[in-house]
Amino acid sequence: MVASENKQLLWGALLIALGGFFLLQVTGILGALSDLFWSLAFGAAGAVFLYVFLTARHERWWAAIPGFTLLGLAATIFYSRFAPPFLDGMTGAIFLGSIGAGFLAIFFTNPRQWWSIIPGGALFSVAAVAGIDALPFQFINSGSVLFIGLGLTFGVLGLLSTYLGQNLRWAYIPAAILLVLGLVIVTPFVGALAWLWPLALIGAGAYLILRRSAPVLPTPALPRAAGQVASEAEPKGNAPVEASPAPTPVQREPVAPLR
Repeated sequence: MVASENKQLLWGALLIALGGFFLLQVTGILGALSDLFWSLAFGAAGAVFLYVFLTARHERWWAAIPGFTLLGLAATIFYSRFAPPFLDGMTGAIFLGSIGAGFLAIFFTNPRQWWSIIPGGALFSVAAVAGIDALPFQFINSGSVLFIGLGLTFGVLGLLSTYLGQNLRWAYIPAAILLVLGLVIVTPFVGALAWLWPLALIGAGAYLILRRSAPVLPTPALPRAAGQVASEAEPKGNAPVEASPAPTPVQREPVAPLR
């Protein structure tokens, strides 16, 4: 009975505190303390999920995603309030990078979950694009960074085939395509991309047609050597060849002389 009353008092005090905090936030009395409170609250929640993840990495690997996401959200709120004004646009890059870090943490602690490399690399690529767009000066095409980042993600996945003991070499195909697109976009020959796709499709189709229509010539029989013919003429097996018996001499009766 006493324990039940204590729980009611605890929940009642908690609701009153939250209501008072929201009231102060609406009136603007707290000011910067409001953002600091939410940053600490999301950080504490993310730390709880990370504790759940680290205590059982193989069974509760999923907890890394909300853990890093909440930590990124806390860092975003704190950064948007206290960062220099010319870097306000970096909050998107921080938040996306934190989510990608959650996926990569799953792979580093449990390599069997190799699929987490793909969303982790993709989120880091998008975070890099957001960070470049937020800078006051542009030194590289952000679209090129996106394609190169995705290509490197699939390339790393293909290189891990031997380490993981799985056939992941199929990842080299999208890696090559994405890297070529990224390098074409970053060069001055961006307009050539409209010509490359039709020519690539025509070349691939012609290769398939010529490969199918090419006649298959019969393989000529190779001449056999004299030693091989002689070996085939020899009797098979390891049994020795019996020699034919020598002929038995014929005994003749003496002829009586004529009288």
